Amino acid sequence: MKEKRLQKIKDFETFYDNSESVFTKLRDNDTRVEIFQNEHMLCICPGSRAGGNEKRIVEVFWGARPYEFETKGNGWKSLTEKGATLFFYRNDTGDVTISLYPAKTEFRQPIEDYIALHEWVDPKRLNDEKFIQSLWENFVAYMESTSLDGKPTYPQKLRIWYLRHFKHLVIKQTWTPTKFSKFIERVLKIVTTVFFSGAVLIYIINTMTKPSMTETEIQLREVNKNLETLLTKLDRISKSDIDTKTITVKIDSIAENTDKILKTIKKLK
Repeated sequence: MKEKRLQKIKDFETFYDNSESVFTKLRDNDTRVEIFQNEHMLCICPGSRAGGNEKRIVEVFWGARPYEFETKGNGWKSLTEKGATLFFYRNDTGDVTISLYPAKTEFRQPIEDYIALHEWVDPKRLNDEKFIQSLWENFVAYMESTSLDGKPTYPQKLRIWYLRHFKHLVIKQTWTPTKFSKFIERVLKIVTTVFFSGAVLIYIINTMTKPSMTETEIQLREVNKNLETLLTKLDRISKSDIDTKTITVKIDSIAENTDKILKTIKKLK
């Protein structure tokens, strides 16, 4: 376990050392971000934007830019917009948490504080070009979607919709379940409620319409008793000249009871 953890730390250090060149290359090869580069400028800060001494942190973000000026008496105030941030944090186990923060102003920002893109990532993946490219796509799409002057394309809107529904959002510093998981929970509740209600209804209907077998059982027992008596009589025929009239009476009794049972069953249908 120790060797594995140390290897993860080493992999993160490799990403840490290469992060500036990696994201600079992504910026230079993406014509979509030229306007953001001109107005905000991409900042790549291994060690965090607060001094660069945090060996567990890498931040990639679009800087702040003024978008309006307010005059107040003899003075004026610059209103600024902070760009989106892609935030990497290595925890004690060596795994990495990746978060995406929106662009925002003093008066405008999305409902979420940030989107938790990945919670426990093996830092080895940070040195994979395809994985880093997907993070870059999320980063650019989120900037387009949350910036004042952003113009997200339809694929970018779809990407952000996916992130907001299938990734955890942190809202007012509170970790929330994914919207998709809450949707599934509601569906399961509805299905369970419908199933339970249907089961109860079927039980009630069956209970109310279940035929009463008390009378039938009595008649069947009577027929069974007469049949046993008849069989006993028939066994004795071969041994003696027993009066067959008694047997005839029993047969008539059985026929009469059988007819009653059939009538009872017809009434219960």
